[in-house]
Amino acid sequence: MNSNDYFASLLGDKPGASSPRRTTVVTPNTIAKVRQEQAADAFAAERAELTAAQDALREELDAQREACEDLARDLTFLREEAAAAKETAATEKAALLARAEAAEAACAAARTELEAERAKPHVDEKAMEECAAKDREIARLQELLADAQRTSLSSSVLLEKPPTLGEKFPGEIREHVLAALADSHAAAEAGGRDRRARILEAVLCANPAAGELDRRREAVRQILKDAGQSLEEGDIAALEKLGFRYVSGKNHHKLEWAGIRFPMAKTPSDRRSCLNSAAEIANRVF
Repeated sequence: MNSNDYFASLLGDKPGASSPRRTTVVTPNTIAKVRQEQAADAFAAERAELTAAQDALREELDAQREACEDLARDLTFLREEAAAAKETAATEKAALLARAEAAEAACAAARTELEAERAKPHVDEKAMEECAAKDREIARLQELLADAQRTSLSSSVLLEKPPTLGEKFPGEIREHVLAALADSHAAAEAGGRDRRARILEAVLCANPAAGELDRRREAVRQILKDAGQSLEEGDIAALEKLGFRYVSGKNHHKLEWAGIRFPMAKTPSDRRSCLNSAAEIANRVF
């Protein structure tokens, strides 16, 4: 290729053409300037790609950092809840043992007093009546002692609250068990299991539910209904008063109940979103 053809190729003309499209003379400085501009454009494109990749990595790192912070908060909360449950169980056990020891001491004192009365000479009818009354008192105290001893060792008894399982409100475990028994009673009646239905009915009559699950379910529904499409500070405070724990994220609210989480969009598109969340929470928690 001669010099004319080379310069023609730089200008877009085919080599060997009869007449060049332009007569501009391309100097080595012009070629160097063109190549420099092309290199600058390529460098700018690579730099833009690198910047976009860095932004994506930064966003991913922020998301991972937020997840780690959430996990750390959850771990701290679970440790505090476990420590509180352990302390409550120890307190209850100490109280039961104290009751048992007090009942045993009362039995021993009454027995000693009765034996002293019986050892006295010339026991009259009044003394005999007093001795009989004391015998009855001893029998009553012995029953109390036996009951206290059974209670203090009842960690494996049916319906006894496990010491490691905390409650979100007093009586929560009892209310859930009674609700489950009520469902089983309805199923037994529907399935023709008469004996089971009668036993469950008797248990439910002897242990009436306080209705706290229904009250809290309705309270959550009303709070989220009044909230409309998004939660405000007053709504969050009302939910926390019921026992929920609030965690704020970038795009979602997060409500937590005993380790169960409920993400809720901060700006939902559906106006019934809060009502749907209320139904989900009631089903999974209460």
